[in-house]
Amino acid sequence: MKIGDSVKVKNGVLEPDNEKFEIGGWQGRIVNIDTVSTEEGILVGIEWDSATLKLLPADYIIESEVEGLGWESMVLFESDIEKTESRDKVGDVKKMQEELSEKYYWSSFGEDGLRIAAVLEGINREDEKKCYSAWQKQLNKALSFPIKAVVSESEENDKIKEGTDVVINSLLNVDECYGIQAAISLKGVKQEFPLCDLEVTDKKSANYQFIKDYTIWFANR
Repeated sequence: MKIGDSVKVKNGVLEPDNEKFEIGGWQGRIVNIDTVSTEEGILVGIEWDSATLKLLPADYIIESEVEGLGWESMVLFESDIEKTESRDKVGDVKKMQEELSEKYYWSSFGEDGLRIAAVLEGINREDEKKCYSAWQKQLNKALSFPIKAVVSESEENDKIKEGTDVVINSLLNVDECYGIQAAISLKGVKQEFPLCDLEVTDKKSANYQFIKDYTIWFANR
């Protein structure tokens, strides 16, 4: 076997890092060969082809993202694979990798990421206008106003300082720099403040989780 060869995993082989996944039949191209033999055999790096990537189990990709492991490729023993015919082009592989990376981008954020992905399902991560629209729709539907909150972050020249208690009365427009604006009350005075810089006081309430998810998205968008 040599670099560039198309290979297929033999039936019965288990995923080395997560043996609950049987990977027999997965196919790809050799991208690296460790020429130093171990007692078990020679190690071979395989990049999965587009057909295999397309059929990867969603829970496998999600678990890989959470654990910080790559799902695009795998290292196996030479004895676990056999030569086969190529069924796509390298460009097809890169395209499918990009599609899956986009789809599962938020998976590495654990349960928070899964909720964020549900809000933004089917929306291009780089289309901020549509993302904000989805968040406004979700939050307006899910939040129960008024909401007691505290300022979690503030700029040095802000009049409202970090740690200030406020009440969120509703959501307003989207600011190009600071995202969704909240209509707040501070000692009876109505003002606007970025939702991303507010934290719900009652951490056991559903309101807390909804706004926290938005804040995580805003910080990592």
